[in-house]
Amino acid sequence: MKKFSVVMVLSVLLSGFGMSSAFADDAAFGGARLDVLVEKLDLSATQQTQIKALLENYAKDAVVIRDGLVAAQESIRRVNLAKLNDSDVSRLSGEAGRLSAAHTAALLNTQRGFYALLDKKQKRAYNKMRSEALEASAIMNGK
Repeated sequence: MKKFSVVMVLSVLLSGFGMSSAFADDAAFGGARLDVLVEKLDLSATQQTQIKALLENYAKDAVVIRDGLVAAQESIRRVNLAKLNDSDVSRLSGEAGRLSAAHTAALLNTQRGFYALLDKKQKRAYNKMRSEALEASAIMNGK
């Protein structure tokens, strides 16, 4: 069970799942999740500081993106269907797509920055943890 919880912690830590400003502020993208990484990857104090900075920047970006998505969803809910035209659909779809792309870029850039901070031994350990997380996810999803 411990192995599975470590996998789940890492998945949540770097996935951006459930991102909210309260979640980001309360967890500061550190806490127990960073403790797991520190333990399993034997992260140095310098790496910990750099990772915290990466995650705090990601949290800030995610809050801005989330707020944009909320506004876009509100615009979609309030659209006047009697006057909705192709231009409106294109504009609203484009905004939703732009925000989704911004989130994907922020997430992947954070993951890339995290991975770049690891030495070869840590990368091997992290790759193994990541592979186990993917396997666990596949099992949970019945694949």
